[in-house]
Amino acid sequence: MKLETSRLILRQIAQSDQKEVFEYRCNREINKYQGWIPETLADVELFIEKTAKQINEAGTWFQFVMVEKTSQKVIGDLGIHFMGQENLQVEIGCTLNRLFQGKGFATESLTCVIDYLFCKLNKHRIVTSIDPRNTNSIALVERVGFRKEAHFKESLFCNGEWLDDMVYAITRKNWEGKKESVTTVEFPILITDRFVLRQFTSADLENVFKGLSHPDVIKYYGICFNSLEATKEQLRWFKDLEENGSGIWWAICLKNDSAFIGAGGFNNLEKENRKAEIGFWLLPEYWGKGIMKELMPVICEYGFKNLGLHRIEGFVDSQNTKCKKGLGKINFHYEGTMKDCELKNGEYISLDIFSAIYSKE
Repeated sequence: MKLETSRLILRQIAQSDQKEVFEYRCNREINKYQGWIPETLADVELFIEKTAKQINEAGTWFQFVMVEKTSQKVIGDLGIHFMGQENLQVEIGCTLNRLFQGKGFATESLTCVIDYLFCKLNKHRIVTSIDPRNTNSIALVERVGFRKEAHFKESLFCNGEWLDDMVYAITRKNWEGKKESVTTVEFPILITDRFVLRQFTSADLENVFKGLSHPDVIKYYGICFNSLEATKEQLRWFKDLEENGSGIWWAICLKNDSAFIGAGGFNNLEKENRKAEIGFWLLPEYWGKGIMKELMPVICEYGFKNLGLHRIEGFVDSQNTKCKKGLGKINFHYEGTMKDCELKNGEYISLDIFSAIYSKE
């Protein structure tokens, strides 16, 4: 059994794949949200032995491996559980080598398999089960059209603790209306010593509301929200930036436990002028910890090298002395002040203009 995409071959797992599968599956920190983490090669051997030898057999798990065409390296795997005697619904799950994440491979392989299941095997519904803390997987399935159906509290006992479980699903009817718009360009994940910058998901709603309703955060920020329902507008704004190419914003999370702490990124991107505006906010409990100094250079580097920007602009409320001081520490230069240029809460405010210009050195 073999499927093929522009960059991948998806074929049935074999015992000869043991070492490569163990290589990316054995790391407990990277795979902390996975239900199965092998301790030895023998565990992988037994796992492969238990998988179905034929695809589409009711009650079995069939396992694909993702093979990158250029290197012929196994970079991940994707399992399919054919559920029930009627065999019209399946459960799906995938794991990708950390070194190949952020390059569109997960979206590419998942899209291919979903299309095969609906269009060739005539399945009615595909479900997937995700730990609510696994925001990268949530972003992936939402991107290809899955909808959240349930959030079960402490419903799974795994590795000595009770875990929540979120169920996402997509039907063939939903897929037929969605697949033409699915992009194989995966959202770029940025990683520093202490933080992970990832795509926003619907699960971030409460945290975004916590930030953009906090009086200390919105004091110098351009927008605020007074309810969870209203805050959905901000999540739509993040998504619109990606879809229309006018910018990109990341959810900022702690690397050790994935806790959400703020947001940052680009908007008002002008491709013809190769410039964009940068923005940034943190929950107050994380202020004064050097986070801006650590993250802003990484975000700017992405803007210069990946978005092709020549100029990055920062517009700061003239009274926001902490932000202005922070920009100065990361080589943004003050250019001037726009006096009484915006109306906020019935009063005019002035904005200081800062910029960083791309240098090849």
